[in-house]
Amino acid sequence: MADKSTADPLPLKATGDPEDIWFDYFESNRPDPDAIRRGILRLHEQKKPEAVIAAIRAALVNDQSQPWMYDVLALSMQIAGRPQEDIERAVYSGIDFAGADFQTMMISAAYLTRFHQAETALRMYRQGSKIAPTRPEPYVMALRLARTERDEATIRWAAQGVLAYYWASDFTRLHKEAEAALLDSAERLRKAGQMEAAKKVEQTRIEALQRDLVVRLTWNGVGDLDLLIEEPSGSVCSFDNRVTTGGGVLVHDGYGPDQENCYEQYVCAFGMPGRYKVRIHHAWGNVVGKRARLEVIRYQGTKNESSRTFTIPLQEDDTVIRLQLGNGRRENLAEIPVETSALPLRPVRNVRLARGGSASSREAVRRFQDSRLQHAGFGNIGFSQVITNVREGSTLSGSAVVSADRRYVRLSLAPVFSNLTDVFTFSYQNGR
Repeated sequence: MADKSTADPLPLKATGDPEDIWFDYFESNRPDPDAIRRGILRLHEQKKPEAVIAAIRAALVNDQSQPWMYDVLALSMQIAGRPQEDIERAVYSGIDFAGADFQTMMISAAYLTRFHQAETALRMYRQGSKIAPTRPEPYVMALRLARTERDEATIRWAAQGVLAYYWASDFTRLHKEAEAALLDSAERLRKAGQMEAAKKVEQTRIEALQRDLVVRLTWNGVGDLDLLIEEPSGSVCSFDNRVTTGGGVLVHDGYGPDQENCYEQYVCAFGMPGRYKVRIHHAWGNVVGKRARLEVIRYQGTKNESSRTFTIPLQEDDTVIRLQLGNGRRENLAEIPVETSALPLRPVRNVRLARGGSASSREAVRRFQDSRLQHAGFGNIGFSQVITNVREGSTLSGSAVVSADRRYVRLSLAPVFSNLTDVFTFSYQNGR
């Protein structure tokens, strides 16, 4: 079988029996999944349902299936006037594809939207959120589609998820859009006389905006202060670890001299009950008055909301403040995506200087920063730490997929054998 990187172009313009053309092609080629998606979409736009049916069937038989294929197959069968029994069989096969991974499911849902299959796409987004409940993608993408379709139930679900779980660099804009979607939905329901449903949407908005703990550090000057939060579970939220299993997120990491950027903010929408340790570290530069302002908000958006402000005198050692959160709503540790956080990283010129190191080591770090600015340009990253788990031993993962005609069950097994032979340790110059 040919490698996908050297596969022939899809036979979109070939003449003859579509069944023979596409079966012969997929039997001897393994094209990239994106190429298959684009080709099927082109056939659909050209109003060639029989060619779409033949291409998808050939891909399924030759073990090149994708979750979206079953829904598009059913749609094309309906357009071609195929028997209802065949259409239902394709739909049921799509339901059997529930073992698809999260990323493939998100791509398939977006692809189905282009086929004007909004209902199926929204159902797939909901299924994706069950696989990874703390991932924001299903909520963000479903909200946009639901607003277009005026699907009030999905708007309520998706907007709540965006407000609770989306904390990337543009979270302020997305949160405003989600809140506006809930307000618009409530207004439409009231105009339609559905007062009880409108009240539920409004209550959803209020609950989605609740935050167990918010910590904001502000200062004036050209320097940089770092905010580190040690959570009851033992996880530490900081610039190096911006999303934690305790539910905390460092949503902004600021530095001088721009006054609007001189703040750091920590948000924990669903926090663990217990004691939090807030550490303020003077990373570099001058801070006006050698003082900072720390604002702590507990139970934001609830009737028990409380706020307290501290004036923090900067010292040689880090300043530590202990907080108690008695009614945190988190019971289990949060899942952290393997992918690097989408939050923006700090420019290399703001790398911390080691407090415990010698004067020569601190000067070496400064020279490193200056050289990076001169040769790499402002905004490049000198170092970004990545922490991941490494499994040792034997593992086996598998999935079962029923074919479109429900005659075969395709098993995919992936054994992995790993062994750690040696471990090396070393220290970073900045002492972290």
